[in-house]
Amino acid sequence: MRTLRPIIATLALVCMSSAYAQEMDFSLDVSGNIKNFTDPATHTYHFKRKDLLALGSKTIKTSTNWTPVCTWRGPTLQSILEKVGVQGKVLHVYALDDYRHDIPVSDAVQYGVVMAYERDGKALEPKGFGPLMLIYPRDDHQEDLNRASIEARFVWQIYKIVVE
Repeated sequence: MRTLRPIIATLALVCMSSAYAQEMDFSLDVSGNIKNFTDPATHTYHFKRKDLLALGSKTIKTSTNWTPVCTWRGPTLQSILEKVGVQGKVLHVYALDDYRHDIPVSDAVQYGVVMAYERDGKALEPKGFGPLMLIYPRDDHQEDLNRASIEARFVWQIYKIVVE
């Protein structure tokens, strides 16, 4: 029995950390050329974790240049843009590591882009791709989406979008 205690303790820690990851808090601020906002002073729509979860979720099973085929889950980019009343044509997507990339609003509908918060059933963590990552169904549209110009649109560690 003594030899099982360390194993049981390790399994308990793994389960607890997994449960914690599933409840990890994250947020997304969308501002710029939008009609709806939660903060009138800054003309920003602030999504908390619960707000993004309330939008429902979609899964995309695809590979990226950094991962094998995985199942990614999160709200569609289209549902986020509809919620804020997007009026612009370009999204400036900002990451925690100071990366920024411009994405056409039209990608949301054309490709069914997902703002993933999970990969293979596990929460995306800030030390990796999280808390949020844009995922395109690259494997379903090889000719359109398997190019360097599209690869740059797989932005991870997203915290802010400014609509122009």
